[in-house]
Amino acid sequence: MKKNTTKVIKEANKYLVFQCILSYEPVTVEEIITRTSLSRPTVLEVIRNFQQEGLIVKGGYSQPTGGRPAELIHINKEAKYAVGIDFEFPNVRLAVANVKNEAVHGRNVSFELSDPADLVLQRLLEEVECLIAESGVDRTKIAGIGMGISGTINRTQGKSLHIKRIKGWDHIDIRQVLEEKFGVPVYIKNDVDLLALIEKQKYLPPDTEDFAYIGIRSGIGSAIFYHNKPLSGIEGNAGYIGHTILNPEGPECACGNRGCLDAYSGEIAMNRRYRQLKAAKAQGTEPDAENSYDTVSDFIRKAQEGDEDCASILRQAAYYLGIGISNLVKTIEVETIVIGGCQNIKGTVFEEVVKTTIEQYLNDDMELYVKLHIGQLKEEEYPLGASSYVLEHFFEKPSLSLTV
Repeated sequence: MKKNTTKVIKEANKYLVFQCILSYEPVTVEEIITRTSLSRPTVLEVIRNFQQEGLIVKGGYSQPTGGRPAELIHINKEAKYAVGIDFEFPNVRLAVANVKNEAVHGRNVSFELSDPADLVLQRLLEEVECLIAESGVDRTKIAGIGMGISGTINRTQGKSLHIKRIKGWDHIDIRQVLEEKFGVPVYIKNDVDLLALIEKQKYLPPDTEDFAYIGIRSGIGSAIFYHNKPLSGIEGNAGYIGHTILNPEGPECACGNRGCLDAYSGEIAMNRRYRQLKAAKAQGTEPDAENSYDTVSDFIRKAQEGDEDCASILRQAAYYLGIGISNLVKTIEVETIVIGGCQNIKGTVFEEVVKTTIEQYLNDDMELYVKLHIGQLKEEEYPLGASSYVLEHFFEKPSLSLTV
């Protein structure tokens, strides 16, 4: 086991002080000392360094308590920025966020389902460049790029191993590609893990330490938090619920197996089923090969407008999702389930079918304590999980100059 060096300890102290200011600002030096349990000389040195780097500003004074009022310390939210990418092919959301993880500019991109890997990668680089240019942010202030990516990853090596629905997307060294292009540190993680992270930060009660987040996306993913920490697995692929098999004789999945949860409840599978139903009604023998793509929200809207095919597909997707969630609850015995990664499902038949199916397949004693919540993240907030991931690493890796 490696010993902590002086440099590591200093970086840890800086991170601790920064997070304290970020969480409780405006704060005084005395409050920082109390909350961090660091020594006064250590806190004063860190504060002095932060001022020199422009990370904090002083403004105003604390309420007098008999002595001299103390200066209040604030984060300079324009000191650094992070780029966040929510890479959920065929829909990709991007944002530039300040050091408080507030989005200052966003951009949504839609790819064609038939786009090959080289085209997707090239366009992604172009879209990130456009995002930064449009934001007007000083490039030297960009601390890094975070990317939430679907499929299987090797988080240690920064590689996207497989995204089956993108032709030729195998063993892409996405971290190296982005770092070589933009010259800043790049951090990758599973996309649903980052959705769960930002949902927790923004919307879940502070005392929510143990929960499972289910992301309804092109496929189905999950993230598990235990004792307030994510369970990521060896290389970041824990929660790969979409490719758990519900019926080995079921419909073929993009992964090559049959009867995966993705093949029933993922948006791509729902779109495929929709085209098949429409083709059958039109006396066609093959589903429409067009690249149109509906989200769960689109299916809900169409069902509410009277489209019975959409209503049928929603009920089936919700039913199998409920089975998958009930299996997850039985496996990890978690109390809180959050369904997110999609919009406008609260109060719909989709939510009701998921809920009743979970209750149907859980043991009676488990049914009593499991709580189902619908995520509150807005679509424009999806990339903020990735930008937050960058800011978590702010003191772990030297910043480089952004180059294009």
